[in-house]
Amino acid sequence: MSREDVYAAAAAMIVRWDMLRILGNRSFYGVPESAGKARKWVRELLEDHVSGEVIETAELLVSEVVTNSILHSDSGLDPDGQITVGVGLGRGLVHIEVIDQGSVLNNIPAMRPVDDDSLSGRGLSWVNHLSSEWGNDHDREIGRAVWFQLALAST
Repeated sequence: MSREDVYAAAAAMIVRWDMLRILGNRSFYGVPESAGKARKWVRELLEDHVSGEVIETAELLVSEVVTNSILHSDSGLDPDGQITVGVGLGRGLVHIEVIDQGSVLNNIPAMRPVDDDSLSGRGLSWVNHLSSEWGNDHDREIGRAVWFQLALAST
């Protein structure tokens, strides 16, 4: 990754978090049970701020993205691997970002074709379908970030 790419990734992250109130961030180990722990943590953070439907969608998508980090990044391979989840509110949306250690093999998350019999591979399709917007960035020092935003329904 060139220096310009690193700066572009950092600038993109700053823009995403601009004008958001950070509700919290927490790191989880890159193990399967962390998807459920991240899901519960996000629910608890959002309960006093957004509607139940938004919380349910956030829980589902966090679970999918954290699971992808566990399965497809070095965070899931390294015994001390970490996945960090950040949650913010503002501009009429909830913003959730999942940062992992990336992968030496592939740092670009992508939707893959699946058929009706596939048991996996739908995570990013769900993110694409249910979020207002989503994307990803990679920085050698920070890691790989997959983020999504959900429109708020005020409580």
